[in-house]
Amino acid sequence: MRLTYPTLVVLSASSLALAACSGGSTPSSDASLAPVQDLTPESQSVASALDNTDGLQTMAEALKETGIAGVFQGKGSYTLLAPEDDAFAALGDAGKELMASSDHAALAALIRDHILPGYLTPQDLGAAIDHSNNGQVTMATLSGDTLTFTRSDEGIVVTGSDGSQATLDGDPVASETSIAIPINGVLKKI
Repeated sequence: MRLTYPTLVVLSASSLALAACSGGSTPSSDASLAPVQDLTPESQSVASALDNTDGLQTMAEALKETGIAGVFQGKGSYTLLAPEDDAFAALGDAGKELMASSDHAALAALIRDHILPGYLTPQDLGAAIDHSNNGQVTMATLSGDTLTFTRSDEGIVVTGSDGSQATLDGDPVASETSIAIPINGVLKKI
């Protein structure tokens, strides 16, 4: 089942309302559902916050180099699935070339493959998976590609349209309008 953006927004809002009523807490055993690090709206954008977040320096630099950091300073809401530094390092020489290139088009395309429209927490994604008929949710990225979210023993797994996979990993970083969720892989084969 493919969920459209309006359907996912309704599911997200419903999930948030149910979570607020439950009085329960997020299970600490599921790392993919880690609590969101609160940032006050005045403090900084998500892109700026990544500069100060251990393990996400490569993504922070990529956002600045490509100019995409500005997207997160506007009024629009976005979810960035932020590959951790180790995920970029695992790309080897291809990753180093991508980051070192003076032509940032390929890097910008890679980043757009990791951005979803709307503010979606790991809890929202988990609730959408739980409410789907087949245990998966497919969403379009800013690049127009699709990402599919499922659950595994390790947590929430996201699969790119080319078959690349990553798991939500670590505490999300949030601002008033956007959120960055660390992932342990890059969602594009390079």
